[in-house]
Amino acid sequence: MRIETIISNNLSSILKKDNSVFMFIEKLSNMGELIFFGGSIRDLYLDLQNHTSPRDYDIVINSSTKIKELEKIIESYDHKKNRFGGYKVKIGSTEFDIWRIEKTWAFSNNLLESKENNLINSVYLSVDGIAYNYNKKKLYDNILKHTNEKKEISVVLKNNPQKELNLLRGLVYKQKYKYSFSHTLKSEYRLQKERNKNLSKLLYDLQFDHYKEEKLTLKQIERELNGI
Repeated sequence: MRIETIISNNLSSILKKDNSVFMFIEKLSNMGELIFFGGSIRDLYLDLQNHTSPRDYDIVINSSTKIKELEKIIESYDHKKNRFGGYKVKIGSTEFDIWRIEKTWAFSNNLLESKENNLINSVYLSVDGIAYNYNKKKLYDNILKHTNEKKEISVVLKNNPQKELNLLRGLVYKQKYKYSFSHTLKSEYRLQKERNKNLSKLLYDLQFDHYKEEKLTLKQIERELNGI
């Protein structure tokens, strides 16, 4: 069975665990093409037996429909607009971060051409380099596939508005997947250490805002940064 088919089946199975979540996705997919990217698809890709519901989904909508049509769907749910022009929607215990494709940061800042197959080139960490078109059942996995084969996290696009958060995430994924860091990513950590002498504490505190829990102790972060 093709990996796209397995991911499609598993994703549908997970979404259908909560009918409200599934109906929300169906409404959005009728409005335009949905591209799931980041953690929710990465977990399915790296563990094809995984049927665990993720706590959140990152979704890009590729649609010519006017923004008011999207807002009309979203406004009936618990939601708020984020600072990057997207929407955070909460249904039960599940959260969705939703953007129109042209609002993706790298595209809106003209760093890359606004195309579906360019989404995986817009991420900072290569471990995020995967996207899946829900409507077409099309998978873009070149970057994550290479990362997993090398067992090494690298930098894809250096320009990023949340660099400190991504450096924290890099440390978390290094531990989670037992990957190493590329020379380029190590250089990014060294540069940030030079700019911020309290980088370890900054990253430690940042995890509580992002993950709502302690993923790494301060000593673990200090040890990792000192080893780079």
